[in-house]
Amino acid sequence: MTSAIAEKQLDLPEVQNWLTLKFADWLEIDPDELDLQQPIASYGLDSISAVTLSVQLEEELCVELDTAVLWDRPTLESLAEHLLEKMNAADVTSLP
Repeated sequence: MTSAIAEKQLDLPEVQNWLTLKFADWLEIDPDELDLQQPIASYGLDSISAVTLSVQLEEELCVELDTAVLWDRPTLESLAEHLLEKMNAADVTSLP
């Protein structure tokens, strides 16, 4: 039964890919221009946008996020890791 549960959990590359596509759409840039290890703020994200995006992520992923999550997790890589932890803890098994 444990292996069946593990198969349902999301993995990090899947979340990173989804998050990269989301941010590329939000920032209106090509996904290839995003670097998972580059600070998100370097793409011109201000505090108002960060709060708005964190609320959108929270609603889309059905997990509770701190509104400062984009400052606490400043790269797409660290944000994806955090989102994966939150989704797995909430038994979210798929991305929107």
